[in-house]
Amino acid sequence: MRKFIIDTDTASDDVIAIITALREPSIEVLALTVVAGNVGLEQSIQNALTAIKVADTYQPAVYGGMSKPLFRNLFTAADVHGEDGLGNTFLPKSNIPIESEHAMDALIRLIEEHPYEIELITLGPLTNIAMAALKAPETMNKLKSITLMAGTGLGPGNTTETAEFNVYVDAEALSIVLGLNVPKLFVGWDVIEKRAFITEDDLAYLDNSDSPIAKFAVRCTKSLHDFCKGLGLNGFELADPTAMICAIWPEVMTNCIEAHATVETKKEENYGQIFLDQESETPNSTTCIDLDGELLKTYLFNTLLMKENK
Repeated sequence: MRKFIIDTDTASDDVIAIITALREPSIEVLALTVVAGNVGLEQSIQNALTAIKVADTYQPAVYGGMSKPLFRNLFTAADVHGEDGLGNTFLPKSNIPIESEHAMDALIRLIEEHPYEIELITLGPLTNIAMAALKAPETMNKLKSITLMAGTGLGPGNTTETAEFNVYVDAEALSIVLGLNVPKLFVGWDVIEKRAFITEDDLAYLDNSDSPIAKFAVRCTKSLHDFCKGLGLNGFELADPTAMICAIWPEVMTNCIEAHATVETKKEENYGQIFLDQESETPNSTTCIDLDGELLKTYLFNTLLMKENK
């Protein structure tokens, strides 16, 4: 059985991604490590616990981590995901316990317990991962792989013209993570925008089902839906589930490139921009630039409708 750790700044699309992993029989989620990003740390922790409750499978350990970026003030996305990150559902506080160990230390310990076995999936800013890399770089190099919902791929950003949200929140953290000698897969905003758009018909299909998980997915993304309506869109992109599905079922990816990735951390005008040097003789990452959108939706909807993926 494959072993995952999911690092999350849990808002609506993170919750759907976590549920997808928890409901996949071939995956064991060892832990959720939580970081501030979409919302503050405490709300992000509560939303991670909500994901576990809604998935209704098993309870991985949950560890709280960094409450702000390495060097900058926290930049959140409450305007996109709602004040609580879950479409302003304002659910009661969960009674699922969280661990006292810091996420950074939990990452290091779990990797040492399972060297070269753990696939790390990052759905938020990379602050927790960077802190662990600074503290124990040799241990972090014992990861099997990292899949990052981060960057813009070959397209424009979604937070600034050049930067995607997770990178923009803490580009310095990504710069540190890029130094790890571990296979890294970027699933960026360009391929998400192009292939992972959830339409009004998709939402109606899920909401009219008899699956409580599908209905919850529709409800918790209401603020995201409303935000995108304000931009003139009839639906919205699901970023984090796309990265998660690429990690679980890599056959959805139809085109990837290898490149040496670097990130801008000095110039404010393009802070968080990732540069992909495809001519480099020392590539440090793979970037998905196209995928099968219909297959992606099949996997996602089967999970939400509690059907078996084959």
